[in-house]
Amino acid sequence: NDGKDGGSDGNNNKNNNDPQTTTTAIPKRLWSAMARRAGVTPGQTWGQVNKKLVRKLGMQINECDIEITGKGTFKDEFVTAGGVSLKDIDMKTMQSKKCPGLFFCGELINVDGVTGGYNFLNCWSTGFVAGN
Repeated sequence: NDGKDGGSDGNNNKNNNDPQTTTTAIPKRLWSAMARRAGVTPGQTWGQVNKKLVRKLGMQINECDIEITGKGTFKDEFVTAGGVSLKDIDMKTMQSKKCPGLFFCGELINVDGVTGGYNFLNCWSTGFVAGN
């Protein structure tokens, strides 16, 4: 993929085994795994993906269940930066301004802070607001 067809991932990863479809809404590794699982082949661009695969990918995203089996062994339990921009969220409801009916909370939103309970407070608080 030379990036001219819109398939570049922005990191010049031209010769990897990931599908070249991209999104900024889902982390790259998760997106690549979901796209491959839906049947999008390595190097395939959006223009090459048929409607059946797009629907399959959409269903997979919509029905995605993720099982948490434990925490990392290398102190991976730090707050992660990144996520949905605060400017794209109605902070009174935690609803997306771009996709009505979609709500965000916790580490899905771009909030960075000191660990030690503050991240839990953010997750619980935004989860409470989103759930009401």
